[in-house]
Amino acid sequence: MRTNKKGFTLIELLAVIVILAIIALIATPIVLNIIAKARKSAAQDSLYGVISAAKTTYMSTLLDADQINLPTTVTCIGTGSDPACTFDQTDPATSKAWRVNFSGTIPTSGSFTINAEGNVEDVTMTAGDKDTGIWVNGFQCKVEKEKVTCS
Repeated sequence: MRTNKKGFTLIELLAVIVILAIIALIATPIVLNIIAKARKSAAQDSLYGVISAAKTTYMSTLLDADQINLPTTVTCIGTGSDPACTFDQTDPATSKAWRVNFSGTIPTSGSFTINAEGNVEDVTMTAGDKDTGIWVNGFQCKVEKEKVTCS
């Protein structure tokens, strides 16, 4: 007599489930690592964007009578009611600080200095008595020789 068997046995189903669980255990840390690297890269890109926008803002003031003088410090506060990055100088015509206009994430806190040659000289965020970098998206970033590194 011939029986028509349809479906899978319990052993076959358990074997497939175990294989899928092993694949998930191997893949999860890899995926989480890729996500962390992407977040760090986004933080670096945001800081590059802020620095580039600050330099562009400075260059555009060279065409105006009211100019930003170098060296200057750009301070970013990405929290509160008015998150922004601003120069430490004020516009004589309006008595307001120059704002750095850019698209992207504003660093949570910190500042950087643009030296007389127009290069980024120092990136700091003071925590207590020590300088710890500028914070972007939860990453601590520093700039050395125009290269942004975040950790």
